[in-house]
Parts: sequence; C-alpha cells; structure tokens
Amino acid sequence: MNCPVDEGQGLAAVTLEAGLPAHRCAVCTGVWLSSNEYLRWVMARPALLPEVAAGDGPVPTWDTQTLKLCPDCGHYLTRYRVLPNVQFWLDRCGHCNGVWFDQQEWETVTARNLQDKVNQFFTKPYQEKLRQAEAAAQMERLYRQKFSAEDYDRIKEVYAWLRPHSQRAMLLAYLQADDPYKI
Repeated sequence: MNCPVDEGQGLAAVTLEAGLPAHRCAVCTGVWLSSNEYLRWVMARPALLPEVAAGDGPVPTWDTQTLKLCPDCGHYLTRYRVLPNVQFWLDRCGHCNGVWFDQQEWETVTARNLQDKVNQFFTKPYQEKLRQAEAAAQMERLYRQKFSAEDYDRIKEVYAWLRPHSQRAMLLAYLQADDPYKI
C-alpha cells in the first residue's frame, strides 16, 4: 500500500483512535482510512458527540492539489468539501470508499466532533447542504455591502416578524405602496 501523495512511499499501520486502525505516510503524515474499518469503528461507538461550530476549531493549512490514487485499489480519489466556507476537502475512493486525510485533516475532523460523520460528508444531501450554506453566506456578504450594518440588522428583524405573519401579503402591499392611504 503506497501513499497517494508521496508516490512509492509505503504506508505504515497505525491506530487513529482506540479500535480504529488506519495507515499513515511517514513523509507527508497523511492517513488512509479503510471504509470497512471506519464503519466497524463507528458502529461500535457510543452516542454521537455534539458538533463543534466551524469557526471554533483548527483548519488544516496543508492540502495537496495533485491527483491522487487509492492506496487500496488504485482508482482515482475524488475531492469532497467538508465544511462550509472553509477550504477543506477530503479525498475518497468511489470504488472501495476508503478516505485519504492529508496532514492535520483527521485532527480537524475530531476537533469538531465530526469523526462519527465522515461517511456522511460524501453524500449528495451533505454536499447540497454545504452549497446552500455557502450561498447563504455569500448573500449575507452582499447584503452587508449594500446596506449599512444597522439597516441590515433592522431588516432582518422585520423579515423575522413578517415571515410567519398571517397578514404578510397585506403588510407587504402596505410597505410597497408609495402612499398606502391614497385610493
């Protein structure tokens, strides 16, 4: 089994967590995690830990941009986003479902208590949720640029009040009228 980053470099057996075997590269310190070993470990664990917010933990600062091959089966690894609005990807083999963690990526996952959810990162609903969160953050930035901070905070209050209101359509018509008292 060879490292997908440092070609020709072998991977040594390690234990990532109690009961979780993996393989680590001595050169780049990346970690290969077999899907079967990971799922066995997750199934044996107690209840899930609460997730730590994205802004509250470390972010990996090292990431390779090279195309990687699966150490187990030789297929290409595909990159998946892990956190919204953070430049953090994991590489997964679509054939054997193993996962490659570049330097410090496993530590980032565990710092946020996401180690029980690694298999979810690669699902269509999870990736769509990330895209939606990133789009919402982009819209938030645009609104903050267009409005003053005070106006934006105020309009969010109005929106929160108006959205569930039973007379929302009438209230919006009132607000949009140049003179709501003129016939």
